[in-house]
Amino acid sequence: MNESMRAYSSILFASAAMLLGACTSYDHSFIKDVADIPLKTIDEPDTDWFSSPLRSHAKYVLYGAESRREMEDCLGDYYFVTWYDAEPAKPAKLVMRYTQAATGAKELSTERTYPTARQEADSHTERFFFTGDERRSKGDVLTWRMELYVDGKLVDSKQSYLWE
Repeated sequence: MNESMRAYSSILFASAAMLLGACTSYDHSFIKDVADIPLKTIDEPDTDWFSSPLRSHAKYVLYGAESRREMEDCLGDYYFVTWYDAEPAKPAKLVMRYTQAATGAKELSTERTYPTARQEADSHTERFFFTGDERRSKGDVLTWRMELYVDGKLVDSKQSYLWE
């Protein structure tokens, strides 16, 4: 094998290794990310590049709201949780534990359940919204903890820095 063939084959091998590395699936379920994107005012955020994600979120949330009351009903806390499901044959549950301004230290919770026999191992995004009457009566979310259960066992969790 000449020198150019060796260089070509090593480049080909390195490319294949990178491609295979990018396609690997995980062997366990876990919470990838929790994005907390609040909307506290109906005023549109600045037009500078730094504020553009917030402006996009505000436009998305306020889309279709026509009256001031409808817009104020959209104000609140929005949580987007991305998690990887490595075991679709087993039941899974995503639980959000949280406290709100008007409830003090009382821990509240909401959950999303996933039945068995999901299609395949894949990422999912779940949304938790705290808006409207719930936000008016209980206030903003102050602390939170996301827990992922697979087959009844806690497999991962993420929490806000104020959670104890």
